[in-house]
Amino acid sequence: MKRLCLLCRFVALLLVVSCAQTAPAAIPATATPKPTPTQIPGRADLYTAVHPPEHMAYIWWGWLQGQDAKGNRFDEFAELVIEFTIHNDVAPLGGNGLYLMLAYSEISGVGFYFGLQTDVKDPNILQMRGKGLIFSRWETRDLANARYVEEDGWTESSGHEGDFIGVRRSYAWGAGEYRVRMAPDESAPQDSDGVWFGLWITDLSTDETTWIGSLKFPLQDGKAVMQSPVYSTMEIYGDWIRPIDIPAWHVSIQRPLGDGVVAHGGRTGYAGLNGEITNADIRYDATNDIVHIKAGGATERRTEPGPVEFW
Repeated sequence: MKRLCLLCRFVALLLVVSCAQTAPAAIPATATPKPTPTQIPGRADLYTAVHPPEHMAYIWWGWLQGQDAKGNRFDEFAELVIEFTIHNDVAPLGGNGLYLMLAYSEISGVGFYFGLQTDVKDPNILQMRGKGLIFSRWETRDLANARYVEEDGWTESSGHEGDFIGVRRSYAWGAGEYRVRMAPDESAPQDSDGVWFGLWITDLSTDETTWIGSLKFPLQDGKAVMQSPVYSTMEIYGDWIRPIDIPAWHVSIQRPLGDGVVAHGGRTGYAGLNGEITNADIRYDATNDIVHIKAGGATERRTEPGPVEFW
């Protein structure tokens, strides 16, 4: 019996050694490979970084020369009104921003522009303050020519784009319909050496109007009036960015009114600064008498640039 037990132990030991020798080796753990992003076929240009600013799509609005029975010229005006629709909301982008420049023009030969931004810079605190509106004029650094709302507004005076001043105000715009109006500010001092122009935005869903601020412009031939043409654009600004990473944005703009006279014609174009961004499209919808601007993301350019006749 003792020999049988020893034999059993010996056989068991042989089985253990045999199994250890034939057991498969452990497979080392490997990291899961990252999938390679799929590019849109034929759109390689969307994946090469570009350096803003760039006016992705734009339109010049024009008024006919001539005058009405009272002698008021059609191509110069004291009041500019623009209604527009933001079809989808876009958020601040971090190192970049989107700027819907609703108007660039001149008063007494002095350039100005205004519009909405996803992230407005406040140089006084060296920070970006999120969504808001800006209104700037050139050829001065004197902030005595600016009026603003101290609660949630501020001013800027700089020379990085040529000498200019501007008023800015935080404004939580989003998808919806709006009206922007620029006109002489009747609440401002009536100075003999210039005219104060204010900027207001109205949310058409609530009929609530917000004053952004006012800037003073010099006189020319005894008056201060805006002059045709007026320029509108959708701009990307900030750091290097791939066009595909610009959020897709769709905005439509009705024909502007200058002293109640609607713009008579226009001319569209793309990538007006460096010619680097192709994912943009601007077209005139004759049925609804409105201009659509789309840019960013996988937007396809379907419309050739050129003159647009509205009448």
